[in-house]
Amino acid sequence: MEGLQKSTYGTIVEGNRGVYHAAESYWLRILLVGKSGCGKSATGNSILCRQAFKSRLRAQSVTRTSQAEIGTWEGRSFLVVDTPPIFESKAQNQDMDKDIGDCYLLCAPGPHVLLLVTQLGRFTAQDTVAVRRVKEIFGAGVMKHMIILFTHKEDLTDETLDGFVTHTDNHSLRSLVQECGRRYCAFNNRASGEEQQGQLAELMTVVRRLEQECESSFYSNDLFLHAHVFLSGDKSEHQEAYRCYLSKVRQEVERQKQELKEQEVSWVAKMLYRVKPCMGLHIFIIVCGLILIAILINLLITKGN
Repeated sequence: MEGLQKSTYGTIVEGNRGVYHAAESYWLRILLVGKSGCGKSATGNSILCRQAFKSRLRAQSVTRTSQAEIGTWEGRSFLVVDTPPIFESKAQNQDMDKDIGDCYLLCAPGPHVLLLVTQLGRFTAQDTVAVRRVKEIFGAGVMKHMIILFTHKEDLTDETLDGFVTHTDNHSLRSLVQECGRRYCAFNNRASGEEQQGQLAELMTVVRRLEQECESSFYSNDLFLHAHVFLSGDKSEHQEAYRCYLSKVRQEVERQKQELKEQEVSWVAKMLYRVKPCMGLHIFIIVCGLILIAILINLLITKGN
């Protein structure tokens, strides 16, 4: 492993990709996700303790392709994968399949951790959309491997992170924290030296907890298996194999989107079944109306996906 180089699918380990896969079971694979401009690249740099990813203070993403960089922590190698803007409500362009496919390739056979980056005190509807896009792209089961990372830790002042999370009045954030098994930590991406090392240690503590909960397994699905097969395939037929792989990316993501919608409809049906015997007809109608409004709002937010 002499370094990193650009390829037809983002940035990968230089040399024989098979060498990387031979060592992959010992590596911790961390995938950075979240809305554009949330600080994914800066967070990746903080984890690596060096300026590996291009990062600027702006609302729009500066990352155009998926990129992977290698670091070590207490003798264990890890891979950090930064992502382009694929988690937006309007994230649809001719390169979207390629961007998603490259992301899969860089963290195949699957990530141990998805690090959802969001700014402390600024969890908005865009973050909610980003979470939904993560589920559409990787499948709903990926939430079992997610850790929330709050940037701007320095804004906590006299309050603890646990106190902030416990007492937040942001219902979407509270729901997400529960869905992620209350796995979270915070970074000051301007930190250096001992402070930077200290917050990295806090993150790795949460990572170890997640690994224990998942019995050290990484997240995988059919598309990660397709990515693994492509990387192990015959390089002489690379272009045709890559086109076939991207076709599978498009099909699998669409299938996962449909599964997510079906799960949501099923959840609504179960809720209605539970509440109907406990209320009068007029209250039941009101509840049905509110749930319908919630579904319509969700569809409007995700329109364009």
